[in-house]
Amino acid sequence: MNIQALFFIFISALFHMGWNLCVKNSPQKQIFIWWMFVTTLILFLPLALWHLPIWKTMPLSSVFACLGASLMYSFYQLCTGKAYQKGELSLVYPLTNLTPLFVPIWASWFLGEYLSLSGITGIFLTTFGAILLQWERKSTSSSKQVKKDKKPVFWALAASLFASIGSVFDKAGVDRLSAPLVYPYITLMIFFMLSFLSIVVWKKSSSTAMLAEIKKLPGQIFLGGVFLAGSVLFFRYGMKVCPISYAVALRKAGIVLSVWLGAIIYRESQIALRTVASVIIVVGILLLRM
Repeated sequence: MNIQALFFIFISALFHMGWNLCVKNSPQKQIFIWWMFVTTLILFLPLALWHLPIWKTMPLSSVFACLGASLMYSFYQLCTGKAYQKGELSLVYPLTNLTPLFVPIWASWFLGEYLSLSGITGIFLTTFGAILLQWERKSTSSSKQVKKDKKPVFWALAASLFASIGSVFDKAGVDRLSAPLVYPYITLMIFFMLSFLSIVVWKKSSSTAMLAEIKKLPGQIFLGGVFLAGSVLFFRYGMKVCPISYAVALRKAGIVLSVWLGAIIYRESQIALRTVASVIIVVGILLLRM
């Protein structure tokens, strides 16, 4: 792992936390996510147009990989929005970042990457941390509250599953690209995702609700779009210079930070337990890479 890859993925992790905070603070989360992607697409268009002459050199295999990744990432976004509707940041963010539980399996099957004994240990530790993250809620809440609390947990775990599959498609697509083609590739991915999200969001929401969101939160939407653009860009540059398993694992640097931000910003409960659980998750993720 070189310093350049470490820098790219660490900055990506900070930007990733940034757009998650923006989504968490929005009242209509799926509509907000749609507008956020519109903003990100607008931000990438000038770079994509600048590289227009080389678009025709993009391998067709990368286009299909981009399409598959975009579909999976769209499901990830929709599930994340659902999880944040009633779930706390310190619970939802770590659970939506459990892709290292699945990525080594997909990577070993489809990309030929090796899963070691320490990696298997890491999977068990990460799973234990995810269970511990919500343990006290289940043991102290009423049965009705427990049933209610399972919804954000389910959506968050579903988000991780979809993101893990998307990461494998994404890695396969990026590996076949030259550096200048990264910008067109990302623009294409954002366009595909925006198209998939439009099918769901516009079907469920009225045009009045869509316009009301942009009028109410223009600054927050723009900021979320900037964070999303930076997260996407830096992560893909990181993937080009290190294995997918390392890239996905290093991006999880924000897991513990999310717990403390939940305590500071939202006054969320069970911070001590969730801090311990998040540390266990991070240790498990690191073991996955050894």
